[in-house]
Amino acid sequence: MSLIGGGGVPNVTSGANPAGTGSNLNYIGNHVYAYSGIITVTNVTTPMLSFTTGSGYIVAKIQVDNSSGSNDDIKYKVEFNGETVSSWYWSTAGNHNEPMNPIYVIMPANTIVTISATNLSGSSQRNHTAIVSGRVYA
Repeated sequence: MSLIGGGGVPNVTSGANPAGTGSNLNYIGNHVYAYSGIITVTNVTTPMLSFTTGSGYIVAKIQVDNSSGSNDDIKYKVEFNGETVSSWYWSTAGNHNEPMNPIYVIMPANTIVTISATNLSGSSQRNHTAIVSGRVYA
């Protein structure tokens, strides 16, 4: 669950880590962020971040990083309510079809956002991270 913006002690659901990593979208006043931490990606589509936006729309940046150093082709996808809004793949072997990082998006209010990755080259675990940061508008 996300933080409720404003003063005082943050409202954090049990198990949430507002200053660290997790799949939730965190709110600080008019700003939002999410840090996936290290996620191992295999040949199964793996969500790195998945959250629902609140009542305001968000102007955000998305950054996805592959820290594995492998030659595997990795497919990345950003979805809003199950619909793909951005998709690309990356390989350190030189086969690049990537957007400029970060990706700039507008996330509508009350939208399920999922950022995922799939290892297209095999079942090996490859370390990845995903970051979202932005500003909320009413």
